[in-house]
Amino acid sequence: MKIDRLLSILMMLINRKKITAKELSDYFQVSIRTIQRDMDAINMAGIPIYAEVGKNGGYQLLENYKLNKSFLNVDEAKVLITLLGSLEETVPYSEMKSIFNKFSTLLPEGEKDSKIVVKLNPLINEKNFKDNLNKISKARDNCYKMNITYIDISFQETERIICPYTLAMIGSTWYIYAYCDLREDFRMFKLSRILSCNILSEKFIVKETPKTLPWDNNLDSKRESTKIILEIDRTLQGKLPEYFDYKNCKVEKDKIMVTICFPIDEWLYSLLTGLVPYVKIIEPTSLREEFTRRLKLCLEKNIL
Repeated sequence: MKIDRLLSILMMLINRKKITAKELSDYFQVSIRTIQRDMDAINMAGIPIYAEVGKNGGYQLLENYKLNKSFLNVDEAKVLITLLGSLEETVPYSEMKSIFNKFSTLLPEGEKDSKIVVKLNPLINEKNFKDNLNKISKARDNCYKMNITYIDISFQETERIICPYTLAMIGSTWYIYAYCDLREDFRMFKLSRILSCNILSEKFIVKETPKTLPWDNNLDSKRESTKIILEIDRTLQGKLPEYFDYKNCKVEKDKIMVTICFPIDEWLYSLLTGLVPYVKIIEPTSLREEFTRRLKLCLEKNIL
């Protein structure tokens, strides 16, 4: 779109002393005449641009106008561009690419930053994730229905027809918020459970979404939590910050006492299993008994 190109040109002029029509023409893949018309439009908007002719000529802003770039310094731009770049690779749709390209012009040419690295793609089956995400993004942007093969809660493959609305990353998990024809309601589908998907030729009419959306509150906010006290060997102290808030941990000689409030579910049992053999459940007794029962079952299955 022309407005996107004009904004990008303006940001390039703010952050570069001078740029030629040929450079802009090559960058945006338009004619030099189009760039000249763009410059006229920017001037008409009250932004002072002037052109120098000759070997070292080019377009540039009046010197005092360059003060406007102070809204974002180079270090701030580097962090923002890193985040945008990761999103642009992960979520392939036009608006994200456009935003990334615009902010990329804030950095001097050829300058890169390695202070922060963000990888949003899953480590397992990344290619399938990218392929599915690309199709979902296209279907969502153009309001096309999709057919997905989905692994349900019973670990069975099920076919669904969905109308994709919103991509959401909650914690470290990607979801597509969509209207499900089977359930006749909005649902959250984990992308890791989508085996395959296809864009259908049928378009959908956008419905009004519920006032409260799934990501407006913590996913466990409506579930009952239980106070849990754990005793963990200091052997594991280096990894504890990955699992628990440091403020909930208290060092007592060779042990670390951890007090948390979590719903008692499969996620919690998975967490506790990852702490074996360095964890002892102090409270509640019912959790300790069930965890012990599960460990015994595991031993029975694995003893030859």
